[in-house]
Amino acid sequence: MRVLTIAAVIGMTASGAVAQDVDKCELTETWFNAAVQARLDGDAIGKVRRALRKDMDRTAAEQLAEFVFALPEAALTPEVAKAARTQCEAL
Repeated sequence: MRVLTIAAVIGMTASGAVAQDVDKCELTETWFNAAVQARLDGDAIGKVRRALRKDMDRTAAEQLAEFVFALPEAALTPEVAKAARTQCEAL
């Protein structure tokens, strides 16, 4: 389920060119790290959504925020972002 959600979020932001895909995957990792850190810092989901919307479309921002806020607290590690990047690079 997590992989499908990650793939959906990444798919919403994926680009066509290979060089851009590498940059997009790095950016995807950054977005996931930012969302995880914001939750760990105690930010509300609405604040995280608004912050993400500055860099991505509304649907992707909402999906990413929902995904991160659905994770158990023990799963809020850098591994989430690394998995998102790995999934992005596999697309």
